[in-house]
Amino acid sequence: MDTELLRTFIEVSKTRHFGRAAENLYLTQSAVSFRIRQLEQQLGVSLFARHRNNIRLTASGERLLPYADAILHTLGRAKQDVALSPGFSQQLAIGAPPVFWELDFNDWLHHIYGMAPGLAVRIETASREHLCRQLLERSLDIALLSEPTKIDEIALHPIGELVFELVSRDPDVGEDRLAQIPHIHLDWGSNFEPQPTRLQSLQKTPVLHSSSANMALHFLLANGGAAYLPRRMVSDYISRGQLHSVKESQPLSRPLYLAYLEKSERRELIDELLTLPLGWEDDALLPHPA
Repeated sequence: MDTELLRTFIEVSKTRHFGRAAENLYLTQSAVSFRIRQLEQQLGVSLFARHRNNIRLTASGERLLPYADAILHTLGRAKQDVALSPGFSQQLAIGAPPVFWELDFNDWLHHIYGMAPGLAVRIETASREHLCRQLLERSLDIALLSEPTKIDEIALHPIGELVFELVSRDPDVGEDRLAQIPHIHLDWGSNFEPQPTRLQSLQKTPVLHSSSANMALHFLLANGGAAYLPRRMVSDYISRGQLHSVKESQPLSRPLYLAYLEKSERRELIDELLTLPLGWEDDALLPHPA
């Protein structure tokens, strides 16, 4: 049986709504409906009773629910544990979008490795949508996110606000000159945009649009222009005079979250992990607003 069908069934049973289930699973509503029909055909029963906008589990659906949850739970944990070599008692899987790992989490990872004897750490790189699916599948324990998720089973722990600095290779660039130089855009998420009323010149077509902070940084160093880049990445270049803050510009910030499954079997280990410092400079990460 396709586990994606079971996962879709569980989500519809929780939301009692095909549209909301589709949103949580990052699918179209027609794809959710098709999966439910497939599962019903395979089992030979109706799983949901549909009355206009009211959706409820049938008796067969109620009986399937605990089995579906147990299957997905067991499979997710098996994916992590079967590959453990002798000498390791457990594995902690941590995922993030590719741009996150460019910011250097090495100090944080060293602290994690020392939390418990026999702990193996696995690092994953994936999109936000895929990371959320992995958390639900229990093949991932922790995800680093810059945007919250609406999935009820996933808890969010804010760890601060990542600061972005508007920088240029030219020391004399101010806001009045931004329209005359190339714009390099780092794709940090759907809500990461400069205020259009203040920096309208950054709304023009970028000469480089990248989801890699390292690529954007080195393009800027080689070719000039202006870009909002993480302060953590550019502070040394500013100190050496290779980059300069754009005059009169204001920093931007984006939240960072640690996401995890509320009912994770590794909750005790996760709770300890939430207390660990990142080991970053104070000006690279601001406190999360209350």
